[in-house]
Amino acid sequence: MKLKAKTANLIMAVAAIVLGAAILILTKVQGLELVKSAKMGPGFFPMVCGIAIIVCGILMLLELNTQNRRAKTDEAEAAEMEKGVLDPRELRNLLVFAVLGIGVLLLSKYIGLLTSLGLCVIAYLKIQGKDSWLKSIITGVCMVVFLYLVFVLFLHVPVPKGPLGF
Repeated sequence: MKLKAKTANLIMAVAAIVLGAAILILTKVQGLELVKSAKMGPGFFPMVCGIAIIVCGILMLLELNTQNRRAKTDEAEAAEMEKGVLDPRELRNLLVFAVLGIGVLLLSKYIGLLTSLGLCVIAYLKIQGKDSWLKSIITGVCMVVFLYLVFVLFLHVPVPKGPLGF
């Protein structure tokens, strides 16, 4: 059985809404506060992410509805929605992203969150982007510096620290 674009988009939209709602529920169940001591609390980021994911899911449903209406009159649009969506390259991309994400989770305890994110970006750029080592390293370092400035220095968000102190 081939998964059609129309069905895949519907599944993705519903999954996004359910995932966003689960994030909001888990944030509430765990008692993570939005604001703590006049600063952003540990529940702020998950709450914003959960709401954003739900909004994206709703927008996907609205777009799917618009595509369905157009498909009734436009033959090309109808053919596009009936096209199969499973592409081996995309599955490879998903696998690479999942492995790197798990790597970040496992390594952040030992080398720090920001360091493991930087290494993940470098690896992703080398594997997927086919960028040069220099460009990959510069991008990874710049991302780590940006995240450190925003989340650690400006927002005072506690992140798992490694031996390098970030």
